Amino acid sequence: MKRTSLAVLVCALVAASLAGLVPAPSAARVGARPPSFTLPAVVGGPTRGRFRIDEHLGRNPIVVLFWATWCAPCRQEMPFYQSLLERHRATGLQVVAVSMDDTSTITQAGPAARRLGVNFPVLSDLDTRVSSQMNPRRAAPFSVWINRQGRIVWEREGFALAERDTIARGIADLVKR
Repeated sequence: MKRTSLAVLVCALVAASLAGLVPAPSAARVGARPPSFTLPAVVGGPTRGRFRIDEHLGRNPIVVLFWATWCAPCRQEMPFYQSLLERHRATGLQVVAVSMDDTSTITQAGPAARRLGVNFPVLSDLDTRVSSQMNPRRAAPFSVWINRQGRIVWEREGFALAERDTIARGIADLVKR
């Protein structure tokens, strides 16, 4: 009887995982290369066109921010990373934000980013492919730092204004490597 219950539980978990109800483990971990992706800029945002991470991997340090218009800490984090980008732009730092907004709010993402004063690419991930690979818990905010060698060196869930100095020192170190 116990073996049958265990088998049923395992089958249910596998089915839930396949159905997307249980997040799959992230393919993007510290020490690994991030997955290749190309995403379109959100309509009305600070940039146009498509962002291809492969054009920057192995050349520039990259910060990927996962955010949403409904996320209050994200609205604090985005302008802070804009200031870090301005400080370190000459060293090749790239910052890109991946919006986790769905079809009901994605049209607000571009105007919201402009109001926040960011000028880095803000991208749409409506099919959640990139979010599922790099941020499977769909945490917001969630940041991923990638070094010049194309390896993930830091992942962080959340943001608090009290962390600004620590993050600024980390970014300064990231761009030196």
